[in-house]
Amino acid sequence: MEAVGLAPSGRERFISRLAAKHPDLAARLTLLLTADASNGDDEQIVGLDALASVRVAAGIAQAGILTGRTISGFTIAQLIGQGGSGAIYRAQQARPAREVAFKSLRPELAGSKVRRRFELEAEHMAVLSHPHIATVFAAGFDEETRVAWLATEFIVDAASLVEFARAQGLDQSARLRLMREVCDAVAHAHSRGILHRDLKPSNVLVGLDGCVKVIDFGLARAIGGEDGRSLATETGEIIGTLVYMSPEQCAGDPRAVDVRADVFALGAMLFELLTDRQPRELSNVSIHGAILVVADREIPRVSSVKPEIPRDLDAIVAMSCARERDSRYATAADLAADLGRFLAGEPVLARPPGRLRKIRAWVRREPALASALGLALVALVGLAVGSVLYAQQQRAEATRARDISQRVSEVLIPAAKKLGMTVDAPSVREIERSAYELSVLVNGDSHAATASLALKLAFDWMKGTGRDVVQAEAWAKIAEDTSTRASGADHSTALEARCLQAWALDAQDGADKKLEARRRLAELVPIVEGRDDVDTSSDCLILLALDAESDGNMAEAAKLYTRAVARSTRILGAEASLTAQTRGALVDSLIKQKQWETALAELEALLVIQRAHAREYSPWTIRFAMQRGDALLRLNRAEDAELQLIEAEGLVRDWLGEKHKMRNKVRVLLRETLIAQNRADEAARVWPDVAVE
Repeated sequence: MEAVGLAPSGRERFISRLAAKHPDLAARLTLLLTADASNGDDEQIVGLDALASVRVAAGIAQAGILTGRTISGFTIAQLIGQGGSGAIYRAQQARPAREVAFKSLRPELAGSKVRRRFELEAEHMAVLSHPHIATVFAAGFDEETRVAWLATEFIVDAASLVEFARAQGLDQSARLRLMREVCDAVAHAHSRGILHRDLKPSNVLVGLDGCVKVIDFGLARAIGGEDGRSLATETGEIIGTLVYMSPEQCAGDPRAVDVRADVFALGAMLFELLTDRQPRELSNVSIHGAILVVADREIPRVSSVKPEIPRDLDAIVAMSCARERDSRYATAADLAADLGRFLAGEPVLARPPGRLRKIRAWVRREPALASALGLALVALVGLAVGSVLYAQQQRAEATRARDISQRVSEVLIPAAKKLGMTVDAPSVREIERSAYELSVLVNGDSHAATASLALKLAFDWMKGTGRDVVQAEAWAKIAEDTSTRASGADHSTALEARCLQAWALDAQDGADKKLEARRRLAELVPIVEGRDDVDTSSDCLILLALDAESDGNMAEAAKLYTRAVARSTRILGAEASLTAQTRGALVDSLIKQKQWETALAELEALLVIQRAHAREYSPWTIRFAMQRGDALLRLNRAEDAELQLIEAEGLVRDWLGEKHKMRNKVRVLLRETLIAQNRADEAARVWPDVAVE
């Protein structure tokens, strides 16, 4: 109920007015408010205190969400992604002045094996200098926040390798040229004694300029380093991404992993780049089953997916992804060279494995029945150990994700709802921004929950104190992209986000913005009007109606308003809050046309609905009350207008506070009612600070 959010004095006035009409309801409400006051302090945390409590309880503390902080000369601006052990932010370095990607390790992992990997990532990347490897600028450990961090080159408007190729509509040759640059970068790392061990499309970014950058050497391993330091040398430990992983890396034996494991991953990426399909389908397979697939099954031939692929190119991918290490390219440089030969129209070195080579490979794997049995047992033990360790890690991460997600829904979101979009609007947005960032950390940036939180933030940038329609458009785009990745482009969240982008564009200055908004709305309305799950479709119709009004086409506008009201009534009911808001848009149109009698009848019906559902303390009720007072004044019913506006002024005072600007707007209208009743002296005496607008 709205009464919960009122100050004590406001509650008393509200209950007194309610008791005059509905004594039983007022008595029941008093009991509910008393219970809320006795229980709320123990169970409900309000405002920014809720945000702090969730961060601490989730093991993230204040350091886990770094937005707005300055660490070692880097001002953290925005969360842009997550890794297995931390987060990546866009940040600004003070000296030299430049934008960087700021990677932070989760503070609760400080001192663990994961922190050792993180530190070695900085060391490994620092020795690499290549135009297609992201440059490391600095690394360190912040004592105040207990955060290990790494600052690297920031790729503007970056997309993953595969996403970039799809978005740009690259042909086969352009995709191969990109892949050759990736191979060159990996070959450079190998020449400096560094294996990547987690090559996949998301770890290869491409900027708008088409420049490739290999990133995230978080699982990198030194090749035969003198000090013996490497990452994940424990037998049976499986790290990396299974879809692109070589069989020997999956088996968990670090001694079997060399540069050819990266060659395999490069081949798997090349498969996806050429087919727009992942080389392995593991989404519906258990962890143990996925490990067996990686260990036992060949990557399919590209020609089985795209029969038109050139034979030589098919052979290049097959040789890169051969199960047997000895059958692959010896180095990433060799793979790059063969891609170059193919692009130049020269004969390639790769060839598909012949029958004899297949037999020899089989003999090497199983020289005799006894040996074969022994090898099989060893492989199964290795897989079992790896599977258990991997599954334990996944279960721990899943438990942590559920815990944080539960705290977001049970603590953060209710805390935001306790506040309003007036003086508390900045706090609401900070809580919602942090809820979104927490969801990115635990659910990823391709999850339905993350998309919903981004959409909520977009809506709240469209309203309230500090309204910013540019921010609203940006967050709506994030929501659309996230929802599309998670659930598809036709999901309700993605469609609502598209509607909101059009709404935000329409609210911005510039004829080009409004034209683009119209174009998008005309495209969206046929899609969303018939959908019962897209709440913003009525808003789209209303925006089109406003455009029709601006063109002077009032008849078309009336049709669109009527369609919007009919849709909301059909789905939500005639007295739903959103239906009332939709009818409010129709009232606005009637007022613009000075159809005061019709507008008055509509407003009186709306106020009856709002009061019947205890929605007196809402911005829409205040708006309807002010509009009714104005309509009465225009119809020469000044005394009735005065009574209505006095009620509206009390609602504003009790709900928004004595100094809120909305109160002044009501008082301007009240002053007009007194003047209309030949009480101008009284108006000047009571409200000397009010100027007619």
